[in-house]
Amino acid sequence: ERFRRRLDALPADTRWLLQLAAAEPVGDPVRVWRAAEQLGIATEAATPAAEAGLVEFGARVRFRHPLVRSAAYRSASLQVRQDIHRALAQVTDPKIDPDRRAWHRAQATPGPDEDVAAELERSAGRAQARGGLAAAAAFLERASMLTPGPARRTRRLLAAARVKRAAGALDAALGLLVAVEAGPLDALSAAEVEHLRGLIALVQRGPSDAARLLLSAARRLEPLDAGLARDTHLEALWAA
Repeated sequence: ERFRRRLDALPADTRWLLQLAAAEPVGDPVRVWRAAEQLGIATEAATPAAEAGLVEFGARVRFRHPLVRSAAYRSASLQVRQDIHRALAQVTDPKIDPDRRAWHRAQATPGPDEDVAAELERSAGRAQARGGLAAAAAFLERASMLTPGPARRTRRLLAAARVKRAAGALDAALGLLVAVEAGPLDALSAAEVEHLRGLIALVQRGPSDAARLLLSAARRLEPLDAGLARDTHLEALWAA
């Protein structure tokens, strides 16, 4: 609240510049200034914030304290945040930094957009390949929110739940499974939901609940996916 009051005392363009800098996670000054130019923010806007000791514009854009960054970003309206992320996406090279560009595009998109969702899904694949499970899950969750088709949205939600579980975010994974069950489910998706619930139960509720869920999922999977059914039977045996 103290930092918020200090931000409120700054000129409007300076507050806008700080909101922009807060949305650029690595503090790249070139990217910040190029996006500022897109938004019509002059370089002089940095002076009041620097004089107030809230931020330093040098080889990196550094906030005095993480709470300054948080207060700056949260002080922006939804429309301003979307404008900021859109500008950052426009100045981010899709070949050099495709994942950061995809994330900014996603934050700038107000409603369903399959093109942006597909780009996020590709970013999730790259993040997972380098072991970044939390990042992959975040990409997939955001992709599902932007997916217009219900069947594809269910598939992406399930993928996000699988990666959340692998990353140890079990409650978040269960929350995504609730969202999956709220939409249209085919037989394979319903069986996969039960399978994931069984794997999560193994950690949260104990082996007897997990074995029951996994065995039920394995039987449902038998006519649908023999390989996954076999693996799920083995997981049920291990739990038992």
